[in-house]
Amino acid sequence: MNMSNRLDAGPPHAATVLARIQESPTIFTLQLRLDDAAAQAAYRFAPGQFNMLYLYGVGEVPISIMSDPEERDLVGHTIRALGRVTRGWLRSNQAIG
Repeated sequence: MNMSNRLDAGPPHAATVLARIQESPTIFTLQLRLDDAAAQAAYRFAPGQFNMLYLYGVGEVPISIMSDPEERDLVGHTIRALGRVTRGWLRSNQAIG
């Protein structure tokens, strides 16, 4: 991978929830897209990697990426609501970093 095309892992990058699928009462899947077009173009991942997902004003949690690395339009995360951050998303489609 060309290092100049890497996405900066510094401050949170804003993302839009394009789909929220309720899998069970406490498990849901979020389909995300980075808001910044350049960040979206630079974003790459491999099987087994995770993102630190940030719920603004609450905190962040590591969540495994469950989508196909070859289909980069959406990044999927299946989440079990266990703590403050993940329960925050269970209640509503709040902004994600």
